[in-house]
Amino acid sequence: MAQPTPIRGLGPDSRLGDAARRILAGRLADVRKPEAGFQEAVDAESVHDMRVATRRLRAALKIFRSLGGLKKLERDVKRIQDALGDVRDVHVQSAWLEGIAKKASKKPQVRAGIQSLRKKRLSELEDHEGRLHVELERWVDKTVPRLLRKLDGLEDPHRFAGRRVRDSLRQRLKRVQKRIDTYIDAADAASAHELRKELKRLRYELEIFQPAFRRTLDALLEVLIPLQDGLGELHDADVRLELFERLAAESAPRERKSARALLPIVREERTKRAAEIAREVQRWRTEEIPKRLRRMLT
Repeated sequence: MAQPTPIRGLGPDSRLGDAARRILAGRLADVRKPEAGFQEAVDAESVHDMRVATRRLRAALKIFRSLGGLKKLERDVKRIQDALGDVRDVHVQSAWLEGIAKKASKKPQVRAGIQSLRKKRLSELEDHEGRLHVELERWVDKTVPRLLRKLDGLEDPHRFAGRRVRDSLRQRLKRVQKRIDTYIDAADAASAHELRKELKRLRYELEIFQPAFRRTLDALLEVLIPLQDGLGELHDADVRLELFERLAAESAPRERKSARALLPIVREERTKRAAEIAREVQRWRTEEIPKRLRRMLT
């Protein structure tokens, strides 16, 4: 995952308004960096980097929402994030299919079927990329200028690392703990996805306040990132499983046959990822990691 631009010169006693202006400007710059990758064709790496950057920008807009007038901008950023996500999903699935097709090189019929599935998946790109280009134009012409104008007026004299910031992070950790408990009780795709989203929100919030609590938040991120990354891989496996179960039931005969042949591979991959996550989540509960992390923020 691409790293956010470091925000220099902020500390616990910085004014919240100044911190908001500088952090939002940095997050906006991170979103704009990959734009060059869309000039001629839609570059897969640029899509991924820009999608991650929009998530970080939205997280910052939410954090500083109390300063006023940022909610609509957050919705505008989500529009381009969703368009990037649709394109990214096709890139991820087609790349996986290409890798599986190479492994099936000694089985021409199976390989041909997999390539047909990949071609069908890629056929969705044109519509998704068309929507993305529309959203990119809206982003450049409307959202970016509005956001830049808004940055100039953000003011708040409170401390950047005040009590309410610590309280907010502790509350986020409590929500993570609840999601962990839910996942342990019912380790299905839905609970894994919700835990992943909660961890992602926590990570982006920790990154925002890292300049104020550098040593403490570095330690938090160190234990958080492996679990979040593992849940991301599990989510990809769940998306593939749902896709191939649908293709196995609804596709044309040759594609249906290939999808059915791939289902055991997808299920095995999902089982392996789930076992890895189960061990890590159990470690979080046994070692009371969220509780210990909350204590670090007192």
